[in-house]
Amino acid sequence: MTPDTQPQPPLAPGRGLDRRALIGVGAGLVLGAGLNQAGDAVAASSPSEARQPPSPGEMLMSEHGVLKRLLLVYQTASEQLAAGRTPPAAAIAGSAELIRDYIEGFHEGLEEAYVFPRVQPVHPTTIHTLLVQHDRGRHLTAAISIVAGQSLKEPATRAALHRYLDLFVAMYSRHEAWEDTVVFPTIREVMRPRTFDELAERFRYLEHAQYGDSGFAHLLDRVGGIERQMGIGELAAFTPPEINPPYG
Repeated sequence: MTPDTQPQPPLAPGRGLDRRALIGVGAGLVLGAGLNQAGDAVAASSPSEARQPPSPGEMLMSEHGVLKRLLLVYQTASEQLAAGRTPPAAAIAGSAELIRDYIEGFHEGLEEAYVFPRVQPVHPTTIHTLLVQHDRGRHLTAAISIVAGQSLKEPATRAALHRYLDLFVAMYSRHEAWEDTVVFPTIREVMRPRTFDELAERFRYLEHAQYGDSGFAHLLDRVGGIERQMGIGELAAFTPPEINPPYG
């Protein structure tokens, strides 16, 4: 379906952002002068970004990078529990907090308000499933936060945490893969170039308004601290030794 034949929803916040404080930032934005002024304000503080702003898909995929690293934290914690070890509860709780505030509160708010309504006519079943998974994810995050605050010496608590972590990782590793390969590429196909550029400006403005100029860098610092707590903070540690494959 081409941009000329695909109906274009207005750039207005939707149900996803209404559930979160982010609505306070996005509600006052309108197309035209208001959006241009917002873009000018961001450009004034980040001239290099203004010349080459990331696309909506690129921004959302960068946010997925944060989620991928937190999924590795959850996976490591689950493996430690399965091996009879006790992972640092603070690292699990910190990961759940980042997922709740940044992934569910901000990233998924953008998807639900600005992306899913445009992709839904093309991939209705996929979008329905993704929305259901967003809801399930919020419940799992709440459960993980609660259990991580209890004594991990108790077998029942360990078993519950192990189960919740595995469910979250299994769902979201696939969830984000479908978004990266099906949903995000479709955005450009179904949007006119001008609307696509306006959406990129809006995403950039909302991120700066919500987290500041260095907000994403600070988030990565927090993720790095959690990874160090878990003992997975060094990328080089996961490089296998040189392998000499056997030849016939």
